Amino acid sequence: MKRHALWLGAAVVAGLVLILASTGSTRATEGLDGKELFLAEGCDTCHSVAAAEIEAKTTSEKMLGPDVSGYETDDLKALAAYLRKEAELDGETHNKGFKGSDEELQALIDWLGSLEPPAK
Repeated sequence: MKRHALWLGAAVVAGLVLILASTGSTRATEGLDGKELFLAEGCDTCHSVAAAEIEAKTTSEKMLGPDVSGYETDDLKALAAYLRKEAELDGETHNKGFKGSDEELQALIDWLGSLEPPAK
């Protein structure tokens, strides 16, 4: 009986830890939009977003990536895999893999997809 109570107590504690951990991570991303994620993840180190008036910070031509304004809807799933370093895009892999949650990545991609493409 005593052993059963210990196992039950451990299971309850483990469950509470999981609930608190998942609630905490949800609160951390509430209200965080794609633009904020783009800046928080440091994407502006290499990429400009002309549609949002964001300039790339790098002065290195090697590090400078393309302007990421206005991706076509069909490209957004490929973009998600590319940012996670799970797939190539135009024969290239992304330099830095996105480490955020799936929800954060989706918010970032939704924001990028909502922007107008840069003027040519």
